[in-house]
Amino acid sequence: MTQENNDPKVRVVTLTKPVIDQDGKEHTSLTLKEPGGAAYVKIGDPYHTLMIDGKNMGVEQNRERLLSYVAEVTGVHRPLLLTLNLKDIQAVTDAMFLFFG
Repeated sequence: MTQENNDPKVRVVTLTKPVIDQDGKEHTSLTLKEPGGAAYVKIGDPYHTLMIDGKNMGVEQNRERLLSYVAEVTGVHRPLLLTLNLKDIQAVTDAMFLFFG
């Protein structure tokens, strides 16, 4: 669940199960910040455009790249984020995707 806040460049996602980071710290939520340009150049687009008959029909999220952005902005190593359950991975990647809207 993404918590409300007043800063559009920050989103807090409450986890259903805590994740332990590389320093042994337990996180019951992850604070996502808008990624910078260096992260964008390093990781790339977190989606690709779906085209049908030359017309833009929407976008498809690349959750692998979105998870890399989550690691970049939270400092929690990506292999540890991969231990999140499905619901939590969906919640954090969906929240991160909103920065690219």
